[in-house]
Amino acid sequence: MVYQLINYSLVRSDEMNTGRRAIKTGLTLMAMGIFLICTGCGERQTLPSSTINVGGIDREYNLFVPNNPPEGPMPLLVAIHGGGGQGEAFPQQAQFEALAESQGIILAFPQAHLMPNNEGEWQLNTRPESRHDLDYIEAMIDDISSRHQVDATRVYATGYSLGSMFTYDLACHLSARFAAIASFAGTMPVTMHSCDQAHKVPIMHIHGVEDGIISYTDSWDWKEWDSVGAMLDIPGLMQFWSEKYNCVDETQVASDSSTHFVHSGCDDGTRFEHHRLNGVGHGWPDAIDSVSTHEVIWTFLSEFSR
Repeated sequence: MVYQLINYSLVRSDEMNTGRRAIKTGLTLMAMGIFLICTGCGERQTLPSSTINVGGIDREYNLFVPNNPPEGPMPLLVAIHGGGGQGEAFPQQAQFEALAESQGIILAFPQAHLMPNNEGEWQLNTRPESRHDLDYIEAMIDDISSRHQVDATRVYATGYSLGSMFTYDLACHLSARFAAIASFAGTMPVTMHSCDQAHKVPIMHIHGVEDGIISYTDSWDWKEWDSVGAMLDIPGLMQFWSEKYNCVDETQVASDSSTHFVHSGCDDGTRFEHHRLNGVGHGWPDAIDSVSTHEVIWTFLSEFSR
């Protein structure tokens, strides 16, 4: 597995009775504000690329379309890379492509663009003045739909690391476009500027308990990205969505390697699920309880349409 040096830095926070106190000693993962993130595990992106101009910026995306597409509209899965992952293959991309070929799915791989004063390439905690990435994703979907038969009721998103974090902006701000999201190793801000959804978006979150980059148990702060703010620990992420969706039922199924939480009985028939993976860090897992991770993700997503 190949790792790349990324010029982000995270600082965890403790939740104190007297307020939030940033702990800045010993918790930056590498000196000089640099830490390791696994991106596409070193493989380059080889799919055909397209360029669209959004807000005066040329943005690229890569696209997979089945060689033998089915008759009629096809679902679209948008896979959002992690920090520093521009131009790299998405985790398990070969498996996603084989699945897409067999089941008639279009795959889109958008490429991030680092804006001035941002600490991450994908915009988090979007505000009206910082919609550049949301506008880009919408423009990409429209561009793909203009050239291929896309089922607008079955547009989905998955993401890794920073890309996983961005999927929560999609759930909050582009719920009219996405039918469901499922991602690995991300989280979302403690305080979202806004999350007024047109439709409730079913969500699956997968996370390793041993993740040393995006902590499972601790809230944390960006080093120099005050507009995003502190980020949720994963139990807090579960609580946010289960409460937002007014879920009344919770089940847990545990194995030696994971615990699968399902929050159901939610408004509008939606659902929030979480796979807590024991002994797993920040690297994308090959499988969850002997089922390939890409299949776990697609099985969840494909249950839903908008």
